[in-house]
Amino acid sequence: MNKLAIVAAGLLLFFGAMLWFLASADLNGFIRSQIETHGSQVLGEPVTVDSVDLQLSEGFGGIYGVSFSNPSQFGQPKAFYLGEVSLDLDISSFGQSPLVIESITLNKPQAFVEFDQNGKTNVEYLLNAIKRNTSTGSGDAEQTKPEPQKKSSDIPETRIAIEKLTLAGVALTLDLSKVNGKIYDIEIPEVELGAIGGEQGVAVSELAGVVSTNVFKAIAKAAKKQYKKALKQQFNDKLDEKKEAFLEKLKTK
Repeated sequence: MNKLAIVAAGLLLFFGAMLWFLASADLNGFIRSQIETHGSQVLGEPVTVDSVDLQLSEGFGGIYGVSFSNPSQFGQPKAFYLGEVSLDLDISSFGQSPLVIESITLNKPQAFVEFDQNGKTNVEYLLNAIKRNTSTGSGDAEQTKPEPQKKSSDIPETRIAIEKLTLAGVALTLDLSKVNGKIYDIEIPEVELGAIGGEQGVAVSELAGVVSTNVFKAIAKAAKKQYKKALKQQFNDKLDEKKEAFLEKLKTK
């Protein structure tokens, strides 16, 4: 099979590190390590990043080659791949809470979705992992949280608000070989996933799970739609075969 490559982020675990970059001497290297470390913790599967290039003074940047490994019970090594994550930052919000990210666009995403014999996908396994490994798995687009609890240092956890999250067309490979023996290559049109966090923003520790959940749900929805079409076609094909067999039997009488 092929795997989900739409997580996501996630899939976008880098969001969990989005604020820490401000104090990092090795900005791009720091963010890359945070994406890989916290992304792997959230998904329960290895997450790797090729490179990061943030231009803070200009308020924009990019994250390249974000790869999400597939759960071990599925065939392909990757579940989701992001060629480029481009983002625009609200410079005026630096040092404030929430830190505002004006837009995040997931460019050239590749999703590899595999269905098992019971109709369950690798994406669902990843979504369940997010629920287990984070305090939130709902991933509502306009999600706001109550005021964060104070840490032991009495400093409130930083929050981040995303004004616009976009999946810029997903190359979806849908593996139904265990269902009808076929593999489909589908192009999912651009999907606007809306805003994340509202006015209060989402706590940094929860952001990776929220964003990844939104992305993976969008991919899962498209995959399920095609899965139902495949089952319907399979049913119709078998029905046609029975009709032909019945007609042939009548001819022989």
